Amino acid sequence: MIRITKHLYVHILTVVLFVICALTRCLDILGVTYAVMLLHEAAHTVAAVGIGLKMSHITLYPFGVNLKLKNKMVYSLSDEIILYISGPLCNILLALLSTAVYKYYPSGTLRFFYISNIMLFAMNMPPAVPLDGGIIVRKILTYFLGSRAAAGIMKTISALVAAAVTALGIYALYKTGFNFSVLLFSILLIGNIFTQKEKYDVDFVRELMFHSKKKTKKIKHIIADENTDYKKIAKMFHMNRYNIVYITDSNGRIKDILTEKQIINKITEPNITIL
Repeated sequence: MIRITKHLYVHILTVVLFVICALTRCLDILGVTYAVMLLHEAAHTVAAVGIGLKMSHITLYPFGVNLKLKNKMVYSLSDEIILYISGPLCNILLALLSTAVYKYYPSGTLRFFYISNIMLFAMNMPPAVPLDGGIIVRKILTYFLGSRAAAGIMKTISALVAAAVTALGIYALYKTGFNFSVLLFSILLIGNIFTQKEKYDVDFVRELMFHSKKKTKKIKHIIADENTDYKKIAKMFHMNRYNIVYITDSNGRIKDILTEKQIINKITEPNITIL
């Protein structure tokens, strides 16, 4: 990973991609594509800062641009929708702007800029995780049904969307004989279903933090070092509260979050360690 600035990193393969495009004389197309993706992530960044989050950095990967935040905890559904809809809305606004400018200054580059924005919007809005549209749907479902139910529903919806996109990709490949783009996009969606697993679910954590507002047990938050014995952790449980344990590493950062049931399971299975 190459550090350009404090908040901008470039993957080494991205540099290779730019070199190849320079040699094949299609650097302008790649430049416009990355400009559109950077503006998309910049919109997410502005929205994140506006709702109180802090940006860590943006990384340019060979097939995309990724925004990394220092904190992910958002306390209202409206703020979360603003955070994730900001990127696609930016693409729509840029497409409309480029259309207006194209009437007076027509050019191939501007036309490609318009198409790239429309394509990025279309690719981000299907209701499948990890796309912006899918995350928005998951947040709404979490608000009404809870994080665990929302996760299960979204896994099913994401699988259906991935299957539909795969069928579309096969059809596009059959018709064109060379267009693999839709098929590659479907592989991304399918891969995410089976490989994506966060160390802890932010939606679940927030649900626990505000658990006391409901007419149920209050929450007791316990912080323990990763080397702490599970039996010692269990002794800190409060019988009349729902206990949640934050496992920290040597630097004090949260490594995992466990429920009281998971701790008890680990006590009965002593050979299992926290990953």
